Amino acid sequence: MKKSVLVITLALWMCAPAYAHGVGFRQSDMKAVTLEFFYSTGEKMSYREARVFSPRDGKFAAQTGRTDEQGRFAFIPDTPGEWRVIVRDEEGHQCEAKLVISDELSAADERASASQSNSSLPQGTELLIRALLGVSIIFNIAMIIRWRSGHAH
Repeated sequence: MKKSVLVITLALWMCAPAYAHGVGFRQSDMKAVTLEFFYSTGEKMSYREARVFSPRDGKFAAQTGRTDEQGRFAFIPDTPGEWRVIVRDEEGHQCEAKLVISDELSAADERASASQSNSSLPQGTELLIRALLGVSIIFNIAMIIRWRSGHAH
């Protein structure tokens, strides 16, 4: 009996972090910096590698990504100072933009915004899933114990 209680307690303890979760989004009020990159011919630098370097660390990129079809790239600076954005293509062309960001632009907008949840699960479903998972684990452990005790003789 002690063994069963121990196994069930262990199962419940392990069950706690194994719950389902949804996802969500909200529109940010933070101010982004958007740049457009192009060749000297006027052609847009579409889908090119972009790296952003913060004033805090000029060696390692704070953000990486690609320009869009129009050669645009956006980022949100989180500290004042000189930011560098480097866009390069596979042929060795490179453009480096240096921007001085003021305190005003880097400060996160303190205004509260309404959070819009886009959960992938209907409301209340997460609790039900957790409960079913816990019951399932307990049932399976009990069945294993019963099976093992039947084969021990």
